[in-house]
Amino acid sequence: MFTYIIRCMDDSLYCGYTTDIDRRIEEHKKSIGSKYVRAKKYKKTEIVFRLKSKCDAMKLEKRIKKLKKQEKEKLIAGDISLLSSFEIEFSIYFSE
Repeated sequence: MFTYIIRCMDDSLYCGYTTDIDRRIEEHKKSIGSKYVRAKKYKKTEIVFRLKSKCDAMKLEKRIKKLKKQEKEKLIAGDISLLSSFEIEFSIYFSE
């Protein structure tokens, strides 16, 4: 399972989770799926987290969505301390 953050053409950030990260990113690139990304247009994948379960991926997505944009930018830059109080195991799968 994966939780990911992508950047849209208007510089906004979108967070989601998926079982197949490659398929999901391709869907975003083709404007399939998420209404938000379809409207804002995919720019690039910023960071992808690998998790053990769907439940953990959903929890991480929910946690990230509560962060302010500035905090999400710090997370993308590598400051995972924002997630330190979050008691699930994850690894960074991809970071641009």
